[in-house]
Amino acid sequence: MDTKVDLHRCEEEIEGIERRLDLKPPKAGGILFYGSSTMGNWRVDDLCYKQMAPLPVANTGFGGATAEETLYYYHRLVFRVRPSILVYYEGANDLTNKYTPAEVIETSHRLFEWARQDFPNIHFVIMPIKLCIGLQAIETDAKICNELFREYAEQYDDTRMLDVSSLLYDENGNYRTDIYVEDMMHHNLKGYEELTALLKPVLEGIYGSR
Repeated sequence: MDTKVDLHRCEEEIEGIERRLDLKPPKAGGILFYGSSTMGNWRVDDLCYKQMAPLPVANTGFGGATAEETLYYYHRLVFRVRPSILVYYEGANDLTNKYTPAEVIETSHRLFEWARQDFPNIHFVIMPIKLCIGLQAIETDAKICNELFREYAEQYDDTRMLDVSSLLYDENGNYRTDIYVEDMMHHNLKGYEELTALLKPVLEGIYGSR
């Protein structure tokens, strides 16, 4: 796989995340939110922590991330958190930067394998790439990538894919616009509230059974 982005381009944001981890180290064995800006934006005003409480959540997502970058920063942003559950959102930036769906899955698998080796019995929850107006330019590849993610999740007992079908279309079958900010790509508060309603019961079930 040819690297298509500068793997150091997010270094400033990564250092900021590390400083927050230093100030308030998460307890090992918790739930880690990891991936691109859908995760990173969820950290603003501690929103994901508030919405997921009392679940022990950490969030090391960063804006613009590709799967290759999440792998590159694994030891700084995943290993040091030592999660028992990894919630993963990745793919849209990859496709925009000309990575193929197969490359997204291959690199994501490498990250998951590292985590499986480091943290036996870890579980993964994959959030599919958002199919929305703001990402229509990559819609075909996004659907392929989501299908590959679904097939991947079916192969591993420790992995599941979140069903976000209720977030996609309105009553007329059109892509929803009420759960996004102006770019029609990133979630607004309502979007995160609805995403929480889908994700939190899944995490409660996995975490409670550990």
